[in-house]
Amino acid sequence: MRPVRIVWVLLAGACAAPPLAAWSGVAPGATPGTPLGADAPAIRRLARLPIQGLQAVETTDGQLLYVSDNGRYLIRGTAYDLWHGAELTSLAQEEDLAGRIDLKRLKLDPADLGALATGTGPTVLAFVDPHCPHCADLLADLPSLTARYRFRLIPLPIGTESQAAVLALHCLASTDPAVALKALFEHTDLPPGSTTGCGQGTAQRALVTAQLLGVRGTPFLIAPDGRLHQGRPGDLAGWLAEGGTAGAGEGGQ
Repeated sequence: MRPVRIVWVLLAGACAAPPLAAWSGVAPGATPGTPLGADAPAIRRLARLPIQGLQAVETTDGQLLYVSDNGRYLIRGTAYDLWHGAELTSLAQEEDLAGRIDLKRLKLDPADLGALATGTGPTVLAFVDPHCPHCADLLADLPSLTARYRFRLIPLPIGTESQAAVLALHCLASTDPAVALKALFEHTDLPPGSTTGCGQGTAQRALVTAQLLGVRGTPFLIAPDGRLHQGRPGDLAGWLAEGGTAGAGEGGQ
């Protein structure tokens, strides 16, 4: 048995829509297309296997293999990262691409997810729960950076106690985004009645997209160059500066 190195590959597993979106290489809800280029055959049928996740395995002779996390399936052959449009050839490349998301390639517009904007400059996307204390700490970090970055804040309910607050924020944002942004920064819960018949569609799109992108909690950030960060960075300015001032992570208007 050859010695191997292993890295976990996270898969979106809770929603049926993400695999279709991944195959088409565009935003959630798109029709499956030809993932390997214009001359490749189109997808005829998809079948869901009982696989919860994969491990990427690199052997000592340079082979890149995939093993299901329950040890049942071994996948050998050419693999592609459809979100980046790249053939996977090494574990180092796999690890690098797994830690990034190209929002432009996915054609994902934060405005469709109810993003509230503050600042100017390269776009930083952040999923935040209005009742999350770590999100409150992150929001407190932003004013000193709004002259250098544009933050797109997407309210996301991680706990059931936040659902009404998030619906109210999405509802208000559809008519008065400035007031909604102020309420988010000041941790003000809006009246539950303000969500009647409003905000549900945007909130649902945000939830589905968060599952697709692998968001496991808040805050969850996407830097201008596409780098991901689960949780609040200890040095937000330093983490953002690591990727320069522009990159694939910018998306939407």
